Order: sequence, then structure tokens, then C-alpha cells
Amino acid sequence: NRAASKLLQANITSFEATLLRRATASSSSSSSGVLRRALSSKNVTAAAADRRLAGRRRFYNVVGIAPSIAPVKPDKNNKVTNGDNTVQSPISAGVDGTQSATGVTTSIKDSSKWTLRLNPNKDNDNNKEEWYSVTLDGRAIRTPLGLPFALPSPALALAVASEWDSQKTYLQPAQMPIMTLCCTAIDQVASDPTAHQTDIIRYLRNDTSCYWVDPTEDRVLNRQQAQAWEKLHKTVSSELLGLPDDLGPAQAVGGSDALLISRKSDGNKMSGLPHPPLLVEKAKKWINSLDAWTLTALYSACAESKSFFIAAAMIFEATQHAKGECKVATRDPKWAVQAARVEEEFNIEMWGLVEGGHDYDRLNSSIQMHAASFVAQNVAASFHLDGR
Repeated sequence: NRAASKLLQANITSFEATLLRRATASSSSSSSGVLRRALSSKNVTAAAADRRLAGRRRFYNVVGIAPSIAPVKPDKNNKVTNGDNTVQSPISAGVDGTQSATGVTTSIKDSSKWTLRLNPNKDNDNNKEEWYSVTLDGRAIRTPLGLPFALPSPALALAVASEWDSQKTYLQPAQMPIMTLCCTAIDQVASDPTAHQTDIIRYLRNDTSCYWVDPTEDRVLNRQQAQAWEKLHKTVSSELLGLPDDLGPAQAVGGSDALLISRKSDGNKMSGLPHPPLLVEKAKKWINSLDAWTLTALYSACAESKSFFIAAAMIFEATQHAKGECKVATRDPKWAVQAARVEEEFNIEMWGLVEGGHDYDRLNSSIQMHAASFVAQNVAASFHLDGR
């Protein structure tokens, strides 16, 4: 695939010079020694130390990538052997190292399916050069749960390495969106995707792109919604879900209509928009068919856009582009950000921008959408090019 090959080469070239400069300027300090000192500080309990890891000082000099083995089934103690030359992730599995949020797991629930969700074609020929890890001072990093951080794409590994290398004095996990998505895929989604799959369906039932302003109340905003969401529902329904052209999602026009049709009733057993059952069934089938990487990217895009249709359109185009089946990008991350922020941008036009608020929201939305699209596209490109 020529397009995907160029994408991988561009990512490799852009980071190659940085790795070389860092390697020549490196010192011989050991990251493990710094880690031991941080955890053995006086008057700091293990839990408190874990909470402080996210804002700790940078403890490494050289960032790189190295060949790794494909994910293998963890043992009964939730361990995966991948050599002793590793460094634990300084990002906690939870806020305080515990199961502190809904859907967060601290162990592999279903090890029999964990490998399959990360590597859906594991029965094919996979030599270790096809998977990559990120190294800090030559030591491969692990996920917050202590699992090997193995990625199926060299471009993806380079992107994560770039995030680690961009950390200056203190580590800021919030500035590492691709690392976050990959850790979530390995530790959480591959273990048990149920919570993420369920939440995505919730976004479908309350999809922001299905709530339209009444044109008699605000024709300007209605026109902007039409421009941003033009043919969105038809594209996802027909091209992705394979539904007839005349079968689309339920849509509400105006506030009173939205309250009326989205409330729970005899005809609508669940709160939310009463989409056709076939549409919901097809959406569930597609969501359940995704590997852990793509499902994580889809969930992140849904959470950012509050829309299944916007997220699905972007992720679907990213994967199709990686396979060479999409020649013109029309549902790229830039479009997704605009489509997700129609009402907010309209309010900014009307009432002005709040510095330190709206501008940060714009930036964060762009970062999350580009990260999700990047992960989905590179995973799809890697599996497609390698015949996996």
C-alpha cells in the first residue's frame, strides 16, 4: 500500500534525527536507580509515591524503539514474560493505583481473549520484528498494569517515543495522548471491552448530531449544523453499517421534540433516541468486531465528540485510507473537530471567546481526534501491509 508506506516512512524519518542526537548526548545514569530512590523517599507511602509518579521528574535520557514480540497470553499471576530489561510505566493504572473509576480494571479478566483482541490474526506468521516497543535508556517500558508495551506498527511506536522524548523536566501524561490510548487498549479494552462497547452504544442513543435546532428558532445555527453534518448519517448507515438508503437514525428538531421522543416510554424502552432496531443491531455488530486498538480509538473519539456517527465516520475513513480504499479524505480529524463543536463555535461567534477556556477546549478536541485517527489508521495499515 503506497499511501500507508509513505505514512510510515514519514514518521520514521521525522524522529530518526532526534533519536540520534539524544543517543550521542546521553549519559550512563540508570533509570532504575532513580525509580528506587523515588519509591524509597522518607515519609512517602507506596500509594502516595504512586500518585506522585505522574508529575515526577524525567528519569531517562535516551528514548528509542526496539523490536518486540507479539502479545502472548498472561499467566495466572497476570504476568507476561518479555525479558527483565524493562522499566515500569510511571503512569498509574488508576488515580491512586486502585480501581478508582468505573470500568477500570487492575487485572486481566479474560486472558484467553486478551491476546486475540490485540492481535486478531495471531495464528498467522508473526516474527518479532513486526511488533515494537518503546525504550527508555535501552529498557522497554511496560503498561500501568505491568504488561509489555508491544505495538503492531513502527509508526505508532515512533509516535509514542516522540511523546516520551518531548517530556522535559516533569512527566505530563496528559501530553501523551497516543501513549494513553495504547495503554488503555492493552490494559483495559483487550482485557474486557464490555464497558467501552456499552458506552459507545449510549453515545449512539444520545448522539449530538441527531439533535437539530429548530430552523424557525435559529436558522443560522441550523444551517451550520447542516453544513457540518451533511450526508453524515447516510454515509455511516449505508457505507459502514450496510443499511438501506431509506433507513437512518431517529432525529429530533427543537428542544420540545428532543424531550418528547427521547424519553423512556412503551415504544422506547430505553431513554435516548428511538433509532431503528436494525441500525442499533448493526452498530453493535460492527463495534463488537473491532480489535482492541480500533475500539479504543473509537471510544475516545465518541467521548470527545459526544457522537457515535462523527466518531464512526472518522475511524472508518482512517482504516479505509490505510487500506488504500479511500482516495479523498472528507471525514478526517479536522472535519471531526468542526462537526463536534458546531454549537460551541456558534456560541463563540455570538458571545466571544473565553481565553483559557474555549481555546483550550479547541486544542484538546483536536489532540484527541488526531490521536484516535492516528492509532486507528496505523494499526489498520500495519495489519494490512503485513497481511495479518
